[in-house]
Amino acid sequence: MSYGALLRGDVDAIHRFVFESALLPLVRGGSQLLLECEEAVRQHVRRRGGREIYCGGGNFLFEVPHAIATSLKQEIERIYLEKTLVATVTVAVEDGPPPVVPGKAPDGWAARILKTSQRHVAIDGGFAHRVFLLGGSIREAKNGKGEAPFLESFPFGKRCDTCGKRMAVREIIRRDPEDIRNVEYLSLCPICLRKYQAGIKGQAQTRGKFNEEFRLRTQGQAEQAPDLDHLVSTSRRKYVAFLYADGNDIGSVLDKARSPEELRALSEAIGDGTKEALFATLSEVCGRALEREEYWPFEIVNVGGDDVILLIQAGYAWEVAVAFLARFEQEIRQRIILNLGRWPDDWPEKITAACGIAVAEAKYPLQYMERLANDLLSRAKKLAKARPGVQSALDFLWLPTPVATEHVEPLMGYYQRGTHMLTARPYTLSQARQLMELAAEASQWPRTQRHLWAASLEKGVMASINSIYYNIARRQKEKEREGLVQFLNKVRQSIGAEPHAAPAPLWGLDDDTSRYRTALLDVLELAELRSMRSDIEEKLEG
Repeated sequence: MSYGALLRGDVDAIHRFVFESALLPLVRGGSQLLLECEEAVRQHVRRRGGREIYCGGGNFLFEVPHAIATSLKQEIERIYLEKTLVATVTVAVEDGPPPVVPGKAPDGWAARILKTSQRHVAIDGGFAHRVFLLGGSIREAKNGKGEAPFLESFPFGKRCDTCGKRMAVREIIRRDPEDIRNVEYLSLCPICLRKYQAGIKGQAQTRGKFNEEFRLRTQGQAEQAPDLDHLVSTSRRKYVAFLYADGNDIGSVLDKARSPEELRALSEAIGDGTKEALFATLSEVCGRALEREEYWPFEIVNVGGDDVILLIQAGYAWEVAVAFLARFEQEIRQRIILNLGRWPDDWPEKITAACGIAVAEAKYPLQYMERLANDLLSRAKKLAKARPGVQSALDFLWLPTPVATEHVEPLMGYYQRGTHMLTARPYTLSQARQLMELAAEASQWPRTQRHLWAASLEKGVMASINSIYYNIARRQKEKEREGLVQFLNKVRQSIGAEPHAAPAPLWGLDDDTSRYRTALLDVLELAELRSMRSDIEEKLEG
């Protein structure tokens, strides 16, 4: 059997490299360096006679001549190291035709293994089989890696001011663009220096590949924020959200591609659809800020295939996430049908995604926020897979007080109160849309009312019902009382609680945990975050 060898690669520990520092120019520069590596690899493989199948989001697949496959693997690894000094990539190449099992497996265990494998791809030596085996080789190679690039640090000497791990080699001047007299000196190590240089280069007012692309399609006077302090400068409270979205089971969909052409069409549809969904969402949700404010309320860190990372003012995060997931489902379906001419019969009804949102003060370490958002994303993915039907899902966590932790579950324990939970997270997309509407309504209330209801929930199931309904009964206007009762009924509906099941409508019984739970505190938290936006007007008490 004669064919070109497939060469597949996956960049190691991308987020660790990008979010090592909390300074926005270095985060932006880390992402930009990896994009430059991808482009360098793409051009190098083409010059060597290879053919691109896909390349983006830290992953690539090429078809290359057998004779140069091994040397290309080493050259690609060298490209990443030379450009970043520490980022590595795991590359696997075919070493011959894939094994094919003819007919039935000879024994019980072999039959089980064969049956399990065929749930993903046909074990027939075809293109999907070859790509599937290379994926296994990538995972095996990653698990077996025992060395990493290392820069020696001496016992005495100036450490890098941003990463704190390596020896500083150069001092740079960081100026506040609004005040040239405000000068800050930073000592940077070789790696952080490269990130910084990559993060400040670009067009006059826009830096980073995806931010430049967004600038070309949008109108407005706002400029890209130079750092996180400026990004949240128009927010009433200086909270930033780390928004991390990712497609659900995209790998299993791509594994079904039967030819390089089909895989290329799928990859283009997913990558272009994801980017279009994000850009359209930001233009719509943040449109007023882009027209009237001095700085964008967000920073696009990365759009890689079906993967999106966004830093955004906390008040916009939930609305952006809901709108993005809805557009993602529409865009991906339309583009796949356009590229393939059909929607394959053996695919799910639609391609969905999940989103995790971690909210903290702008000075909170980004590496912690990334890990919290990743945990939240995993919780949302678990919900999307557990519930019947095909659906996207979201989860969020707000840290009003900084807590140095990398894991969500201990923090979510705060919401547990014996036999009841003060939260109903995570949420499906349809539920999240309902919460968004309720939070928009609650963000117009006086803050004291939101705080009073939130404090009432802390008292327990029956006590909170008495307290909140007493608060409603004290309203002088009947129309206002009816409106608040309807609001609570909508809260109940958002989690599917029975209309007359006690103690509805504030609380519903979770079948999985046998605990009462409520979505009201989630609504109040989202409303509190939304009220931080400069375009939201809160009513005064009285």
